Amino acid sequence: MTSTGPMVARRHGGSMQISAAFGPDPRPGGNARGPGDSSVLARSWPSAPLEPADSRGPTVPRESLEPLGVASPTTGSSPLRWVEPFGPVGPLRPVQQVGPSAGLTIPVPTGFRPQGDQSERPTSAGVYDALLGGTAHRRVDRRFALAILLEWPDAPAAARVTSEFLVRAVRFAARNGVNQFLALGAGARTIDPVHEIACAVAPESQTVYVEPDPLVIARVLPDVPTDQATMVRADLARPDEVLRHPGVRARLDLTRPIVVVAVPGLPQVADDRDPREVLRGYREATPRGSLLIFSQLCDEGSARGLRGLFEQAGLPGTQRPHAQTVDLVSTWDPIEPGLVPAEEWHAPDERPRPHFGRIPVYASVGWR
Repeated sequence: MTSTGPMVARRHGGSMQISAAFGPDPRPGGNARGPGDSSVLARSWPSAPLEPADSRGPTVPRESLEPLGVASPTTGSSPLRWVEPFGPVGPLRPVQQVGPSAGLTIPVPTGFRPQGDQSERPTSAGVYDALLGGTAHRRVDRRFALAILLEWPDAPAAARVTSEFLVRAVRFAARNGVNQFLALGAGARTIDPVHEIACAVAPESQTVYVEPDPLVIARVLPDVPTDQATMVRADLARPDEVLRHPGVRARLDLTRPIVVVAVPGLPQVADDRDPREVLRGYREATPRGSLLIFSQLCDEGSARGLRGLFEQAGLPGTQRPHAQTVDLVSTWDPIEPGLVPAEEWHAPDERPRPHFGRIPVYASVGWR
């Protein structure tokens, strides 16, 4: 299997380099890990081409950023422009003053159509996958991921921190005998999907992905192994309807504990739909002994500007204050250590934490 590499932002010689990296996944099977390793292995990728800035593309101005992910090739101190590896993506419109540098213009897809051809509409799952370096995304998802990267250069690191937490939390549940998973949202299908993590620990595990977006379902459903998982289309914010869905009932035994995986699904539930009541509804609709795996990007620091970007693209991407996040997870009984930075949740003591204190992603596991 080949995999698209993570997006990269790096400061060099006073100018920022941005690239999309590509290369084969060096891990056997694409997801191999060492015995007992609860983290996602680091990967090295060759970088995509970078060209000197000219009139054909936007010039990325000077920024003061720490290196993220894979370093781009050293090309001197001239400003660089990002080279779109997939070619042009439909009609574009400029988004002015994106990120900390006034006047920066980033092309973002426009002209989304709710009916017919939806190829110009990014999806939450596709953008998340692109930030992680997966393969289950399209050009428009990758272009929008670039816009996020320029608004918040820590976005790929935040996606990786979230993914690593998910690996540890799913393994925690499977090792403790809860092997039925209800995943709210498709997530990043090619990078550590829930069913693969669970079955690596408990081969009898079963997973149901609940995804409201038909565009996502059409893209990832053919890759879901029918002996381990299935995918249903349903509204994440309606727990009773989700758990009454024939596809859910055919796959999961609702008399036994279930793991509700709200990573990254709950941020797609807008505040006007009462996400606290949504989580409480899943608690009430599942048997005792069920677990909730939860993460949330909070609107702290440089991540505050993302909400407007998602609104412009017509995507759900709700950031929440930390106090509201604490209230959300209180609907389930916390398991030690409670709500903490995602990097810290059951992380091995020897594991480096290069982003600690900089990535406002909080995570917890609760039970009922």
